[in-house]
Amino acid sequence: MTKSIRVLLADDHHVVRSGIKSELNRYDDITVVGEASNGTEALQLAARLQPDVIVLDINMPDIQGIEVAMQLANTTQHSQTAPNILILSAFCDREYVSTLFAAGAKGYLLKDEEPARIAQGVRKVACGEPALSIEVQKALLSRRPIVEHTLSGRELEVLRLIARGYTNEQIADELIIAIGTVKNHVTNIYRKLPNVRTRSEAVTWAWENRIVQAD
Repeated sequence: MTKSIRVLLADDHHVVRSGIKSELNRYDDITVVGEASNGTEALQLAARLQPDVIVLDINMPDIQGIEVAMQLANTTQHSQTAPNILILSAFCDREYVSTLFAAGAKGYLLKDEEPARIAQGVRKVACGEPALSIEVQKALLSRRPIVEHTLSGRELEVLRLIARGYTNEQIADELIIAIGTVKNHVTNIYRKLPNVRTRSEAVTWAWENRIVQAD
């Protein structure tokens, strides 16, 4: 049997948490293990419950979501059980999105998404893959002009698929190349792009520099 994805909800609105919990509890592969109404609770419960995914709001009492994400990255950077962060927010500001991805978030969905999309987002970030609302994609595309890069044509293809949420295995299947070749391309992408050392940072860079287009 497939292991259930353990989720911690962090939002200061009880009605919002209740609605998300009700939706996620519909699925056998997702289990809500805790709820936090502020940033301090989110950090405490994350340490105690060790969830696979934290569904995190930006605006919360006491500690904001951005700071929560940064603290989680700092305290769990050496842990194999570090939670993956899915931002769920009413705000679609480009700087918010960029800052949160830089802080370690794997996904960014808006609160007006269809409920089933939130479950899909949880599944994607649980695997370390990005999940972005269409409006978030467009916000990233509105950034400064495209920067110069030295990526090869194949590396660009790989980067576009990474930005679309493909795993290395899926990229190998899509491009009909070996998984080892995909990993080599990913390593080269990290080496060639400025300030890109993780998959999340590569995703952000790809969207901001219009390497991939919105759906």
